[in-house]
Amino acid sequence: MTNETANRRYLATIIPASLVFVGASSAIKMADESAMLPTWALYAAAILPVAAMVGMFWAHWRYVSEIDEFLRSIQVKAAFAALALVMVIATGWGYLEFYAGAAALSIYWLNPLYWIAYSVAVMALNLRSGAAS
Repeated sequence: MTNETANRRYLATIIPASLVFVGASSAIKMADESAMLPTWALYAAAILPVAAMVGMFWAHWRYVSEIDEFLRSIQVKAAFAALALVMVIATGWGYLEFYAGAAALSIYWLNPLYWIAYSVAVMALNLRSGAAS
């Protein structure tokens, strides 16, 4: 499979999954704030964005397995950099909460933080390696 075909397949899966994730997350937030749904229904509704997130990671896994070794190494390095950033922030903030009385930070934000960090890392690695040109 060519990198272009892998890229098309990736985008055809990741974009709808991302839209479902954001849309479902927003809908659940609005339903919670307006008390439209009982608590049990909110718990049940939380499955939809989580399923979309699983789809996003599956699409990424498939993409990484279908591209060539050079681009795969960029993807793996970017994923590792993003994961390291998320872990450092989560652990560091956890220590601040535990020992310094810092305000609690919702773990909800770790997923968007991961994808933002991953995107920045991919761009930086592509520029550094010349793959972007």
